Amino acid sequence: MHEHLFLPKYKVNLDKRRRINPGGGYKLPEGRNKNNYYKEVKSKAKNIAKTYQELAMQYSGKINPNLIYRINVNQSVGIENFEKSLNAMGEIQVLSVAENRQGYWVVFSNDYEFNVFQNKLAQYSGVVDGHKYDFFDAIETIEDIPIEEKIGPFLKENPLKETDYEYLDLELWRMDNRTLERFISELKQLFSSNNELSVFDELITNSFALYRIRASYSVVQEILKFKEVARVDRPFIPTFKLSDYGGIDIRDFDVQSPSTDAVGVLIIDSGIVSNHPLLEKSVGNEENFQVSENELQDMVGHGTAVAGISIYGDIKQSVQEKRFEPSNWLFSAKVMYSEEDYFGRKNSKFDKEKLLESQLYESITSFLDNDYYNIKVVNLSLGDKTEYLKSFNNRQFPLAALLDELALRYGNVVFVVSSGNSTPRDIYNNLDEIIENYPNYLGENDRFRIINPATSALSITVGSVAHEINIMEQSLDFHKKELWTPIADENEPSPFTRVGPGINNMLKPEVVHYGGNMILRESGGHITENTGGKLPLLSNLPMERLFTYDVGSSFSAPMVTNILGKIANKYPNGSANLLKNLLLQSTRLPEIKNVKGTNTDKKKFHFNSLGYGLPNYEYAIASFDNRVVLLDEATIGLNKIQVYSVDVPKLFFETKGHKRVSVALTFNPPTRMTRGDSYLGNQLEFKLFHTLDSDIIVNKFAEVDLSDEEQLANVIEKKYEIVMDPGIDTRKKGCHQKGVKEYKREPQNIPTSPFTLVIINSNKWINDLNYTQDYCVSMVIEHIEEIKLYNKIRNTIQSRVRIR
Repeated sequence: MHEHLFLPKYKVNLDKRRRINPGGGYKLPEGRNKNNYYKEVKSKAKNIAKTYQELAMQYSGKINPNLIYRINVNQSVGIENFEKSLNAMGEIQVLSVAENRQGYWVVFSNDYEFNVFQNKLAQYSGVVDGHKYDFFDAIETIEDIPIEEKIGPFLKENPLKETDYEYLDLELWRMDNRTLERFISELKQLFSSNNELSVFDELITNSFALYRIRASYSVVQEILKFKEVARVDRPFIPTFKLSDYGGIDIRDFDVQSPSTDAVGVLIIDSGIVSNHPLLEKSVGNEENFQVSENELQDMVGHGTAVAGISIYGDIKQSVQEKRFEPSNWLFSAKVMYSEEDYFGRKNSKFDKEKLLESQLYESITSFLDNDYYNIKVVNLSLGDKTEYLKSFNNRQFPLAALLDELALRYGNVVFVVSSGNSTPRDIYNNLDEIIENYPNYLGENDRFRIINPATSALSITVGSVAHEINIMEQSLDFHKKELWTPIADENEPSPFTRVGPGINNMLKPEVVHYGGNMILRESGGHITENTGGKLPLLSNLPMERLFTYDVGSSFSAPMVTNILGKIANKYPNGSANLLKNLLLQSTRLPEIKNVKGTNTDKKKFHFNSLGYGLPNYEYAIASFDNRVVLLDEATIGLNKIQVYSVDVPKLFFETKGHKRVSVALTFNPPTRMTRGDSYLGNQLEFKLFHTLDSDIIVNKFAEVDLSDEEQLANVIEKKYEIVMDPGIDTRKKGCHQKGVKEYKREPQNIPTSPFTLVIINSNKWINDLNYTQDYCVSMVIEHIEEIKLYNKIRNTIQSRVRIR
C-alpha cells in the first residue's frame, strides 16, 4: 500500500472564450395567430388582475396583498435577457424559474392592472404600431397558480375536516424580507381575534420561507387564496420501523474505545441510548432539540440502530469476530420523540410546533460550531415518503435546500442522507408479480423516486443493495426453506430502495451500501417475510436484548458514514470535497440482471439505482502497485479552464489484461431553490484526452466558445477522447462526478501518453464575477495484472517537478 500521488497541473485558470450574447433568439410558436394570442393573453391578464383586486377589496385595511402569478414559457430561454424583458414590464420579478427554463415561471409584479404588459402585448401582436417585443414568442400564457397546486401531497392524501385545527407547514414564495415580514404579520393579525391561526416557528433562508402554523379548516381555505402562498402541507413524517430479537450476552464481546485522535460523526435522529454497553465508550456528547419528550435517550430505537452502524460498520461481522472496535467518536442530536399507537407500538414523531428545518438548523450549527468536537460527517437517515421527485415539474424541497446551504457553510463536513424506502407490496397483489417486475418497477414507478431530503445536491445520497442471501429458519420443518424467494440477488438494488435521478436530473444516489433484502413466500394468498433479509442492528433496549433486525436505506447510509469517518481519520484536515472524492474513487458498480430495454436504458437504470456503486475503504485511502490514485485540491474562477497532464507508462498499455481509468470531480457550489433551470450556481465538468500533446489541447480549447455546448462537444477529435461512463451529459448535472473507462479487451487503437485532463467551470447565475470555486479532482490508473505502475508514475511526476 502507498500514499496517493499529486496530480500535476499543466495550465491554471485559463480564460474561456465567451460568446457575446446578442439577446433575443426567440422562436415564434408554430401556428400562432398573433391577433388571437393578444385576445387570449389579455383576457388572462384581466382575470389575474380581477382576482387580485377582489382579494385587495376583501381584506382592505387588513392585508396588502402582492400580485404573484405564473408565466408558461414554451421554449428554453436565456435567463438574463428574459428577466430583463420581464422587469421592463412593470418591474416583473422572477421568484422561481422552471426546470430546464421551459415551463412555469413564478413572478411578482407591481403592475396591478397589467398596463405596461398589455401595452407591449398590443405592440407585439400588431394591434398598435410599435416595437416587436419578440420575447412574447416565448410566453405561451399567463395565469393564476391554481389553489389545488398549493396543497401539498400529504394534505391531499389526508385532507382537513371542517372541525380540524391542525399543525401545518406554510411555505411562502421567497419575496424580499420586508415583504415577507409584512405579509406574515398582517396574516397573524387578521386571524388573531378568533385564535384560529397560530405561527409557532419560521425559517427563512436564501431559497425559501417556511412557517409552522396551527390553523382551522376555514382559515386554511382562506390562506390558500393568497397569491403569496406557495404550499400548505401536513408536517414532515419520519418513515421507518424496527423489529426486535435477542439472545446474545455482552460478556461475549471485547468492546473498545475510539482512538483519542479519531474525528466525530453526528447522528441526527431519535437520539441514542448513550449507556448502551456497545456505545457508552464512544459517546462524545448528546443533545435534545425537541420539546415533546423530556427523555434524552432514544425511546424509539432508530437512532441507536443508525449510530451503531456509523461507528462499527457491519454489525454482523463485529458479532462474528466478537470484537467491537469503533472507528469514530459519536455525537447525537435528538430531533424526534416516541409516540405509542393503539396497539402499543412506538413510532417516531417530530415536534408539532417546530419546523423540522428549524430543528435541523439548530442541531447542526450547535454541534458543528464547536471545534472541540471535530465532527467531519453528519448522518441523516430520515425522509418523508410523501415528498418524492416526480417525472417532471420538480422544485427542490426546503429541507434539502437547507442541507445544501449548510454543506456550503461547513465546507469540511460531509452530509450523508438515505435515499428513502418504499415497498413493492403496495403496488403488487401477489409474490409472482413482484418477482416478475423486479427490478424494473424501481425505475418505472414514481413511488420509488428518491425523497426529501435525499435530493440535496451537496450531500452524499445513499441507496440500498441486498447483502448475501441468508434464509433464517422459522419452522422446524427444514424442507420449507425451499419455499422462500429472495427478490434481489447479492449486490442488486434492495427491492424497497428509492432511485434517482435527482433535481435537474443530477445523478442520485451517488453510492449504495447494504441495507437488506426482501425474502418472501406466499401461502393462501398471504405474503410473509423472512428475517434473513434483514440486518442485525443495535437495540435501544440493551437490558432486554442487545440487537434487533431491520432493513432500509436508513441503515445503508450509516455504512457509508462509517467509511467516510474512517477516511476522515486519515485526512482529519481534509475538505468535504476531498473526502467525497476519495469515496467516489473507491466505488465499484455491481451488475443487475433482468433489466428491460435497450443498452442505453439499462445503463441509465444502473446509474439511477446504484449511482457509482459500492465504496471500499481500502481503495479510498491507499494506492497500490497496480492501482495509482493521483489527486489535487484547487480553486478555479468562473468561466475558466484548468488543465492537468499525466505521463502514463507504456507498461500500462502494453501489458495485456483488464485496464481501468477513472476520474472523479467534487465541488461545492452555491445553490438556489428558486432556479429550476440550474439549481447549482456554477457547473464544473471534465474531459480526458490521450496521445495528443497537452499544448495542442490547450490551444484548441482557447479557440472555441465554451459556453456553446455543441462547440464544446467537438473541440478535439473523438478518436483522442477517452469517453467514460456515465457520459458527460449525465455527470455534469451534479457536483459529485465520476467517469470510468474500462478496457476489458485490448483496444484496436491503443491510447498512448500523455493523458490530458481538462476541467471547465461555467457560470450559471453567480453575480460575483470574482467568485472562485473550490474543487477536488482525482485520476485512477489501474491494471488487473500485478505490474509496477506506482513507482514509474511517481518518478515521472518527480522528474517533471525538478525540471520546472
